[in-house]
Amino acid sequence: MQYFDTLPKIIYIDSTGNSKVMTNLLARSSVIPQLLKDPLLYYTYDIQEGDTPEIIAHKYYGDSYRYWIVLFVNQLLDPQWDWPMNYATFEQYLADEYSSINIYSEIEYYEKIITQYDVNSQTTCIKKVRIDENTYNSLPVTQTETYTLPTGPVSVTTERNAVSIYDYELNLNESKRNIRILNANYVDLMETQFKKLMA
Repeated sequence: MQYFDTLPKIIYIDSTGNSKVMTNLLARSSVIPQLLKDPLLYYTYDIQEGDTPEIIAHKYYGDSYRYWIVLFVNQLLDPQWDWPMNYATFEQYLADEYSSINIYSEIEYYEKIITQYDVNSQTTCIKKVRIDENTYNSLPVTQTETYTLPTGPVSVTTERNAVSIYDYELNLNESKRNIRILNANYVDLMETQFKKLMA
């Protein structure tokens, strides 16, 4: 199925008064949020270097034209900016965007990292909080304290971190790699339901 073939048609009147049948590119639908959490419908996938929606669709569904399903179930509206850039594109983007800045030394933001370790349950919880430069300068590089709670001892480590522009952009790009893949058993049903909604 070709995605754009399913979109509804509208009558458009141009500046000369002529009527034309056009595809309504603004028509939208979305997956019910509760379904996005169903482990039977989806599994997670980390986008690899060189992967495109078409490659993933061919790999998992045997049809590169089902690329729209990969984008649709992940609610990615803009494949150019919502999809992670490959290494060469990422480096070129940085060169174009920050041509007059040293992205390795220029700071994007400061943060405080709080790591809490529960000794009894052996669980770790990490929280990152953005802070201003003055707060950053007032904090020690790292500090660990242990507290005794009713549930047992808890170790809390506080660290400060200055995030460069390069690290910020890299983390932002890498955060887009983890996506959902719709179970191949439900792809035909997805296409059928989508056609009905668009009709």
